[in-house]
Amino acid sequence: MVYEEEQKEGHSKKDQHHDGEGCKCVSCVCEVLDDLLKQQQRHGEDHCVQSLKSPKKHFDVIPFMLQTPYGHPFFTFGKVGSKHCFITVFFKVVKVDCHKNCAVLELLKPDRPIFDHETDCVEIDKICDVKELRRTGECVFVDLSCYSAVKLISPELVKTKT
Repeated sequence: MVYEEEQKEGHSKKDQHHDGEGCKCVSCVCEVLDDLLKQQQRHGEDHCVQSLKSPKKHFDVIPFMLQTPYGHPFFTFGKVGSKHCFITVFFKVVKVDCHKNCAVLELLKPDRPIFDHETDCVEIDKICDVKELRRTGECVFVDLSCYSAVKLISPELVKTKT
């Protein structure tokens, strides 16, 4: 996932053309999300076969955060209009369209509020206090050209419903 030689010029060579071999992304953010999607999809393979290919753990949810060029986390609202409304900065990639540089992201709900009502802001220290994430099935469509960084989060924070 690290393209050291190619990144010296600002973008990978993949960014510059489309040769019919799948997604050729227009930004490194798109490229990273496309890689994450492929890793999540590999989780769906037969676990016995997968363990022979690679002894590493594989996860069907690899959570991440998006950051603006100013370092601010992208956040959005979930369960709007209900008493269970929440704010999140945590996402799972569902679909990537590298030609349009956009993605569909599933909202992951943190186990505690990350928004401070006194300051009307998402608080960094509250993000750091999150110990668990839950899938919501709720999605947001994102223009990836607005973001400059992807911060991967430990997949072990994602808990399945019990």
